[in-house]
Amino acid sequence: MTAQTRSEQAVLQVVTELLEEEGYESVRIREVAARAHVSTRTIYESFGNRDEMIVTALQQWMQENVKAPVEAIEPIPGEPIDEGLMRMFRQIFAPWERHPRLLMAVDIARRGPGGDRLVTFGKHAFQPAIHQLLKDTDPVYARDVSEILYHVVSGLLSQFRDREMPITALLPIIERTVHRLTESRVPPPAA
Repeated sequence: MTAQTRSEQAVLQVVTELLEEEGYESVRIREVAARAHVSTRTIYESFGNRDEMIVTALQQWMQENVKAPVEAIEPIPGEPIDEGLMRMFRQIFAPWERHPRLLMAVDIARRGPGGDRLVTFGKHAFQPAIHQLLKDTDPVYARDVSEILYHVVSGLLSQFRDREMPITALLPIIERTVHRLTESRVPPPAA
């Protein structure tokens, strides 16, 4: 992301607030301009359109609240694979559970114009952490686990967006999936 002017920062802050308080459909350029004390022209010159403005705001929020904390995750020597992965997923979902409307906005935006940036950003946010946690395993296994978990999470986000499940249901399903994917890599309990 490039350096932002104060006006752009104000716009992105307002967009994030609107997404969190009122939801995706509440974000309208005129409303954002009024709340950010900028002209609509400034918004169009800075972001081009509503979709780009929303994607930029969500990406910035994800960088600060999700990606940076996940990048700090390190493997713990002797930690079982499933526990390391769940430590990472808890880190990822903690901000989303506090801000569920922003997660819903991400899922809506990732399907629209410019949403491919959010998909790429999301993959880059958690795949390196997965690979770091699985660095002592077979690289093909690590790649497969990463890909499977990405698709499981994507499917769960769609169900959350469609209000088929609450946000609090996501982590337990992810945990069961992680356990099933890694159980062959865990030594059986002593008899």
